[in-house]
Amino acid sequence: MEQAYLHLLHLLAGHPEWMLTVVFLAAFLESVAVIGTFIPGSTAMFLAGALTGTGSLSLGWVLGWAMAGAIAGDGLSFWVGGRYKSRIVKLWPFSRHPEVVEAGYRFFEKHGAKSVVLARFVGPLRAIVPVVAGMLGMSPLRFYAMNVLSALLWAPAHILPGVVFGASVLLAGAVSFRLVVILALLAGSVWLSYRAAALLLSHANAWSSAAGRHLGSWACRHPGPLGRVARRMLDPQAPDATSVLMASLIVLVCGALFFGVLHQVIAGDPLTHVDQSVYRFMQSVRTPWGDTALAGLATLGSSATLAALIVTVTLWMLWERRWRTIGYWLAAVVFSQMLIFALQFAMQRAAPNGLMTQTYVFPSNHVAATVIVYGFLAFLLARRVGMLQGLLVVTASTLVVIVVALAGVYFGRYWVSDAIGGAALAYVWVAIVALTAMLRHPRPPPARRWMPAIVLVIVLASMGAQSGLGMMAPPPGTSAPLPLARVTQQQWTLSVWKHLPCYRSDMGGDRKEPLTLQWASDRDSIRRQLRGDGWVEGTDLSAHSLLSLASPDVPATALPVLPKLNNGVPSSLVFMRPGDTRDQRDVLRFWPSGYAVDNGAAAVPLWVGAIAHERLSRSSWPLNLLRVDKQVSPFDTRIKFIERLDAGVVATVDCHGVPVSLLASALQ
Repeated sequence: MEQAYLHLLHLLAGHPEWMLTVVFLAAFLESVAVIGTFIPGSTAMFLAGALTGTGSLSLGWVLGWAMAGAIAGDGLSFWVGGRYKSRIVKLWPFSRHPEVVEAGYRFFEKHGAKSVVLARFVGPLRAIVPVVAGMLGMSPLRFYAMNVLSALLWAPAHILPGVVFGASVLLAGAVSFRLVVILALLAGSVWLSYRAAALLLSHANAWSSAAGRHLGSWACRHPGPLGRVARRMLDPQAPDATSVLMASLIVLVCGALFFGVLHQVIAGDPLTHVDQSVYRFMQSVRTPWGDTALAGLATLGSSATLAALIVTVTLWMLWERRWRTIGYWLAAVVFSQMLIFALQFAMQRAAPNGLMTQTYVFPSNHVAATVIVYGFLAFLLARRVGMLQGLLVVTASTLVVIVVALAGVYFGRYWVSDAIGGAALAYVWVAIVALTAMLRHPRPPPARRWMPAIVLVIVLASMGAQSGLGMMAPPPGTSAPLPLARVTQQQWTLSVWKHLPCYRSDMGGDRKEPLTLQWASDRDSIRRQLRGDGWVEGTDLSAHSLLSLASPDVPATALPVLPKLNNGVPSSLVFMRPGDTRDQRDVLRFWPSGYAVDNGAAAVPLWVGAIAHERLSRSSWPLNLLRVDKQVSPFDTRIKFIERLDAGVVATVDCHGVPVSLLASALQ
């Protein structure tokens, strides 16, 4: 059902008036009892926000329709509860799932009128608390005051992240489609982590109840030692009975996953072909910026960060006098690493990147160590904080594992199957250690609501220290610039120019924009000559220039000039010049060609360049976006540029229909 719903959203994305209707219906239906359980309204809000960030929708209208739908949906549920009261529990589906109404009762009794606001952010309770409020006779004035407040908080919280994401995608797409792919992978990691944690917590009781019934039936048929352990786990007086069952399920599921991946790797089945495809895809989207970003994120799982967390948890457990917990955890870390090294030696599987220092990679001990440290830390924190904080802790832990694994696959440290195998095996050990700790210490530990903040500070401090020490550099295997091939001016003008591209190339296509300039000169000479013609170097990306993207009245020249990629290489030289009006400007970008032209005394680099006329589009609020003016030919812009520039034109050639000017001012 969710797939069909998302497909409908994509179809409506090109029709703003219908998309606003979808926003209202999604917010409305998500708040209606029973129906709201099956409507992914948060996904619709995020998508609407993303479309707003790209300039397709108005932010004010999206927020207004989302709030109206949320208020109307809660109002309908409140009316149903007040109209039918106690008869609701006898109607389907409440008669079949009475625990839903009971959960709503408990939540309302605990939080009172505030529950209408709080439940808006808790999926399983969002559609039932207004019904309970009506059943219990809450006054309409008080309910609608809380209802409106909840909508005012809920709509921006779900839409604004989508706006940021959509704007980021739009800006990244203006630079390179490769950045869009990397951004989508990171955003997908965040979404997947949150959804996985929310699914686990929201269905924990149902899954544990079903597992408890099957386990109880098995324990009755087996009165031996294993049966006694099972009956102890099912003791309703045990405070952590649900957590114990969930840990047991994790052991079974992750164990089955690990052996399934192991079989695929040994047999060379389709999963190994997926490994090859994913690795080639990751190499195709690599950029210097992507390398830097993922190298920084990879320090979340570096030896220094993991060691800092191990020391922190050890001191924490010593302070709580949990001696056995320390022993269990350290034993799990040591034993799992020994087992992984033994498996790696037996499998002898090489890393995708031959320059990596790792000898064997299945299963990945890097991913496994990250899972064990962050997974067990999440277990300790989740038992000592509230439900919402627990959800955030589990989400953050899952996100760290996904990002660290993604960075390893991106840099070719290991294959996808190695990451999955290492994570599955490590989660087995984490669940076993957690299970042992809960059986040994069934009573809930004292609350430590400040501990997640301390852990976050330690992680950030570790990453900052590694950044200061230069440890965030991409690993070996990152492509280094090749030496320039030296040619004479005659070779360049007769044949070498033909080997250079006529259009800028990106993953989104090979004809992005014509490369109408080839200039043999050093950087300083280019800067000097362009300054004399009124050009200035492009505004650097800074806090001030980024804020100008949302300024209500800003000239085009005050906005940052976005670099662009040509076949994965960023533009090295970027210049701009004011246009005829304050909403226009000309932009000039140069990329290295890989050649140097020898003038007898020295060789100067040869650059390929593109010139474009950009116009400010203010209709794309909340962002001021500069778009290439399609009404102005880049060939005409080139002619005006050449006429005004005091540089020697060696020749003008035809590159598959693209007129290219060969400039050699430094050779005169």
